[in-house]
Amino acid sequence: MKKTSIFLVGFLFVCLKSYGQKDTVFVESRPLFLGVSFDYGFLLRHSESLREIEDAYPFGIRVDGSKLLLTRKSWEFCNCFPRVGVSLAYWNWDNAEVLGSGIVSVGYLEPYFLTQKRTSIFVRMGLGGAYLTNPFDEETNPRNQSYSTRLAFSIVLGAGLNYRLTDKLNLRLAAKYSHISNGGVSSPNKGLNFPTVSVGLNTSLVPIVYPNLPKISNRKPPDDKTRLSLVHFSGLSNATVGERDRFFVFGFAGNYSRWVGGRSALTVGTEWAVDFARREQIQLEDADAAFPQGALLVGHEFWLGRITFSQQLGIYYFNQFRTTDDVYQRYGLTYSFNKRIFAGFALKAHRHVADFFDLRIGYTF
Repeated sequence: MKKTSIFLVGFLFVCLKSYGQKDTVFVESRPLFLGVSFDYGFLLRHSESLREIEDAYPFGIRVDGSKLLLTRKSWEFCNCFPRVGVSLAYWNWDNAEVLGSGIVSVGYLEPYFLTQKRTSIFVRMGLGGAYLTNPFDEETNPRNQSYSTRLAFSIVLGAGLNYRLTDKLNLRLAAKYSHISNGGVSSPNKGLNFPTVSVGLNTSLVPIVYPNLPKISNRKPPDDKTRLSLVHFSGLSNATVGERDRFFVFGFAGNYSRWVGGRSALTVGTEWAVDFARREQIQLEDADAAFPQGALLVGHEFWLGRITFSQQLGIYYFNQFRTTDDVYQRYGLTYSFNKRIFAGFALKAHRHVADFFDLRIGYTF
């Protein structure tokens, strides 16, 4: 009897130990999520040329498909579990006569934090394209100064809360800012800029159990804590001068970046841009001025493996023919093919008005 009791106790101990190990083992997976959401907001009338358009409150319905990267590598990267997905939305701009409507598709990255809790926090960064139904036309739609092409680029930034109703069903609330423009391909191009509030539901196809992993507070710094790079960029400027609305623009930039912690780096640099729309304007006005522009750049970069997302503020130090603010913004996304060569694109804007969209290639020393 004594031997039997010892055997049973030992067997129970092994079973409980095995069960506990099974419960704590992190099994990596990439489950699929499907969702639907409704958005409501207002259009920013940031330019005098948009003042004659009545107040507009756009609304949209969006469907999403995404993969949750429930992997140890993701956790080690950001103390989070990101979703990578694509959304497709129908937008009514609340001014059918002038602005029409649009179909917007965006690829996005959406990191989730505090996933062990029922309520988690997420941020969304997205880039994609839009089809717009009622572009500017000099005769039939002269009031639409927001866009002049049916195809345009779309950028989305936002943040929100996700509440787990069950281990498959989620309720989410988000605030977002969206910008749609053609990047300077054609004018007018004041853009559609609209903050929105979004509410939606999404579900995974399988039950999700988030592991309770320890937070990684001291990440290993990158091998190269500094980057010195030279960039060439070119594109088409967003300007209408005389009879033309497309002008070539090109330039060069140099940047110094230094890692400051996590995935962040601070940058300082300079760029020299040659915009032939400015040369045309100077000739029309018979002005005595040079048309190139030089600027100092300061900003921030996210180092996300081979991908770098940059945000910079530019201040002109050479700008003899002044037609815009002395300060502008730059947003860029590049991909490194190896330790030296990278390529990507960037948007230059003065406040809410896009100046030009450029393609770029660079070399890191």
